[in-house]
Amino acid sequence: MNKIEQQSNTSDISNLESDKSAALLSKDELNIFKNLSEKEQKKQKEDRLQKLEELQNNFRKAVEEATKTGNTEEALKLKAAFDKDAEELKQLVEETEKFKGKVMEIIPDKEITSAKTAIKKLEKEGHKVSDYVKGMLSKVNWKEKLKDSYEVVSVIVRELFGDEKSHTYADIKARAIENGLELVPAKLVPSIRLKYSKSGDWASIAMEAIRDRDGYLELFYCDGSDSDSWLSSYYGDDDFRWGDNYRFFFVRK
Repeated sequence: MNKIEQQSNTSDISNLESDKSAALLSKDELNIFKNLSEKEQKKQKEDRLQKLEELQNNFRKAVEEATKTGNTEEALKLKAAFDKDAEELKQLVEETEKFKGKVMEIIPDKEITSAKTAIKKLEKEGHKVSDYVKGMLSKVNWKEKLKDSYEVVSVIVRELFGDEKSHTYADIKARAIENGLELVPAKLVPSIRLKYSKSGDWASIAMEAIRDRDGYLELFYCDGSDSDSWLSSYYGDDDFRWGDNYRFFFVRK
């Protein structure tokens, strides 16, 4: 192999190596990808998998060409690294399939226009409402104009941060907002409770905390882990730390 051939082949392989990043997902990109709408996820997944297939074919050709010019070792090393990254991407995409099942479309219930109508509708549908929550509902801004529908996204703390540590409510909100999510309007909470499964796991509502009758900042939460389905309340201070297994509901922008 002459010097010109070697330089050309090395350049081609380097270009393939730099192009590889177009098809792969970083951890931060994965978090954003998880929070896209189902339609956007499908499009991105198809685009990325197509790029992967094209790049894998290009690497195979590069190996064949490199074999002819005596640069086999470098080409094989790059192809092995790429194949490893490609497999990781496919696994990450599979994870998003599970995540999609945690998105609910919520249409605000038109019958709910006040604390009184919210409590009446919830109890009529078989949900229990704690006394503290009844007081908090009276402080909701019922004049707030809601959108016609919302995508409510269920997020576990460890999914947001990629670790198994506890995190403050302030950090959880900030991280979610970075990834394209927003706090839930308090007026939407009764509609979420009506749609969320009566036997669903504990899920706190990420929202602007409301003071309860004792003066403590609280969040609404849904829980059906016992025999009854509840809309209740729990700590909403920004510095309160939540374990990695806690679930929050946010809305998508």
